[in-house]
Amino acid sequence: MKITVTSTIIIGLRSMCCFMGILILSQSQGISQEDMRWFDPNSISYNSEDIVPADCDLTYIGIDDELGVEVVDFESRPLFMHTQPQVKKWMKDKYLLECSANIYRADKTAFLLLHLKINSENAKHAYGDLEKGSKLKITFDDGEHIYVENIERDRGTAKRSKGITNYKGIYPLDGFDTKELSKKVISLIGVVWEEGYQEYEVQNFNLIKNQINCLKKL
Repeated sequence: MKITVTSTIIIGLRSMCCFMGILILSQSQGISQEDMRWFDPNSISYNSEDIVPADCDLTYIGIDDELGVEVVDFESRPLFMHTQPQVKKWMKDKYLLECSANIYRADKTAFLLLHLKINSENAKHAYGDLEKGSKLKITFDDGEHIYVENIERDRGTAKRSKGITNYKGIYPLDGFDTKELSKKVISLIGVVWEEGYQEYEVQNFNLIKNQINCLKKL
């Protein structure tokens, strides 16, 4: 059964030095960020080198009616959690920032999607927008890193009744990015917000590697 489309983002597909066409990247109704079952970063399953079966769960695979190409959408899974030391005493049993992620492919182009939930309705004042063209730094456990670029501006969506603000980053992956992510363990994620750069330690460090390797088998 095809997923329900809640919003569409029109983006350009870039191949080498020219545009290949226009892609409508659909945001599906999977597990919402506020309903995400967050993990224990010290558990065996999230520190194992083996593929966690749930990492490769799909929300949709098939031909997209609007695009006319095959779309593969993995289920978003927890990637990291973070709280700045200076605000820990106010967070009680919550983390300030919770990030889940998944791999999405349309035709031959793969994307890394980051779903960022900030447990504050005033996050826009501290973080600002997630700008189009802003860089994401992915650092591996061997000290090497890659940069990918957000292709859609997100001003953040505040849900004041729940005291949260949600952001989404959409990062196309080229062949080199995919190769590195398929074989290396991620240790740090660095996000360039409108108000500055912040770096976060990744707990579920095999998630993206697992999803990309599962994608290769489809």
